[in-house]
Amino acid sequence: MKYSTAVKVIEKEAEFLGKDFDEVMFLVCDNPGMFPQRALDAYEVIYAEHDPDPGAFSDREAFYQS
Repeated sequence: MKYSTAVKVIEKEAEFLGKDFDEVMFLVCDNPGMFPQRALDAYEVIYAEHDPDPGAFSDREAFYQS
């Protein structure tokens, strides 16, 4: 999936949920079970584009403990 396609997928999810882009990105990371596979794939593409270490925030327990 291309970056532009991934952004469109997340934007459509945001419109459907009545949330903004950043909120949906956080929700996909925090609750992946509530999103279709296409949204999860889009999240991975966008996250990989902006973060050199894609697994950095995959451990939410460490995030909440800090």
